Amino acid sequence: MYKISVVIRVYNEQKHIREVLESLKRQTYRNHEVIILDSESTDDTLKIASEYECRIEKIKKKDFNYSYASNVCVNLAQGDIVVFLSGHSVPVKTSFLEDIDNMFKDSSIGAAYGDVIALPDGSFTEKAFNAIGYLKNIILRKKNGIKLENEIHPGIFSCSNACARRELLLKHPFAPELGDGGEDVEVAYRIIQDGYYIASNPDLLVMHSHGKKFKDFIKEYRSWKVMYNNVLNYISC
Repeated sequence: MYKISVVIRVYNEQKHIREVLESLKRQTYRNHEVIILDSESTDDTLKIASEYECRIEKIKKKDFNYSYASNVCVNLAQGDIVVFLSGHSVPVKTSFLEDIDNMFKDSSIGAAYGDVIALPDGSFTEKAFNAIGYLKNIILRKKNGIKLENEIHPGIFSCSNACARRELLLKHPFAPELGDGGEDVEVAYRIIQDGYYIASNPDLLVMHSHGKKFKDFIKEYRSWKVMYNNVLNYISC
């Protein structure tokens, strides 16, 4: 039985942070801790978080980028497995953490990531796009089980819903040069290079969205491709 550290990077997340923490409170797996890393929120995020059994840590907003915040989270964590969620990533199943513990009993798995469906207040575009992706993965899951990946691609190990062995995250910290995005893909690459698989598991399902309508969603989708190319260039250097 692993100790699991759930780390949540937040900035002004009052809209959904209670849902995230309520979901974690209901988990069947009890050997876990919850760490909130706040970047100087100005809303009620921390007030809400203080109502729950979690550790609250803070960084300066000016210091925030994804790599820096994620590395701080890993260093704060005391668990064997680190689970990354955003302040608006709500685990759907009460067995979310139990499924993670069971999955890492396979010693060939170094990290994993799950599926995402839109929050109830997500846009129609987000709901449609994510639902199609989730249904596709459910079909593949029934056919092949958990997919073990040994090649990177856009979206692998996305840290809105991902987890990894802490020892590997300490060995391969998130690259500061990729702090604006793509840092999680680069870490996945390093873990694969160490001989581990990245597991894609649709059972690890969260609700996560930003409310972006079609035009903004397409713009974000294109930016993911740019970030992925930046990762490939970084790896090849």
